[in-house]
Amino acid sequence: MQFDPENKVIKLCVDGMNAESRGAYDEAVRLFQSAWDQSANDFERFTSAHYLARNQQAPEDRLKWNLKALGYARAIEDEDMKVHYPSLYLSIAKSYEALEDEANAKINYALAAEHSAFLPEGSYGDMIRSGIGAGLQRVHASEFRHPVLDTLIDTWCERRSLQPLAFLLPAYLGNLGTDADRNKLISALSYLSATRCLPSHEQDQIERVIAELSDF
Repeated sequence: MQFDPENKVIKLCVDGMNAESRGAYDEAVRLFQSAWDQSANDFERFTSAHYLARNQQAPEDRLKWNLKALGYARAIEDEDMKVHYPSLYLSIAKSYEALEDEANAKINYALAAEHSAFLPEGSYGDMIRSGIGAGLQRVHASEFRHPVLDTLIDTWCERRSLQPLAFLLPAYLGNLGTDADRNKLISALSYLSATRCLPSHEQDQIERVIAELSDF
């Protein structure tokens, strides 16, 4: 769906984001509410509901607006909207988690993981994948864990080895169990192995993990 910066609802949401950045949260909520009140189609309602959701103090109110945002997003028959699904399901899952509804939190973290293939490459996609992975772990529904890598990460954290952590953490924390995520992890481990920055026994462990993951 084409983004129109001249759309009055979009302009109100931009003004609301600017207010957020200044710490003027009451003004931001007022602007987002005005955007919602003036919304005339599903895209405008999706956009304003999304911003209203993230400015609610009570988890039940965040959940209400996140569910509205998802409903309007799904009503828009445009492939480009699918990029928003992972973050919407992630926000809904967090709201259920805050309400101590673990069953629905698990369902929505799983849906966020299922739709993670629509995320773009780069920092935004990595951030959302990491959030989904962390949520899955918190509700004991993690899609991917590896004991050898967990131990190595703990070791590197203790000795403050930043280089291997920088190579591994984005691909590991954002791994949701998909084939694409597994391939990203193999690539990250391969780059790390190629740097030869690790002690020999850790190098051997990394190479064994690469071989194990490649055999799937």
